[in-house]
Amino acid sequence: SLLGELGDIRRFRNSNALNAFIGIDLRHYESGEYVATDHISKRGNTVARKILFKAIQNIASAAHYHPNHINDYYQRRKKENGQHGTKKIAIAAIHRLLRTIYHLVINNQFYDYTLAKG
Repeated sequence: SLLGELGDIRRFRNSNALNAFIGIDLRHYESGEYVATDHISKRGNTVARKILFKAIQNIASAAHYHPNHINDYYQRRKKENGQHGTKKIAIAAIHRLLRTIYHLVINNQFYDYTLAKG
């Protein structure tokens, strides 16, 4: 269902364009001396964003059976921050997952944990 929402991934010029399409690119706001904290833009495909959020949850729960660098990153950030900001950590993991998917599709490769974690 993710491929149905994204379409052909090769049409994006880079992984940041893919992030913007999903709506997880950061929105920055400042005015004079005021600088707001960055938030995701949410201007993209909401269905794809929900699918990816569930994918990160599934990756984290199945990591014992299928190790991968996305879960390594997710667990490391979760350990650093405790239980605070788990949605922010999930969004960062989605960003990393999208970069990995984009790279694999563009270069016509299969996922290899030993290469990805190094």
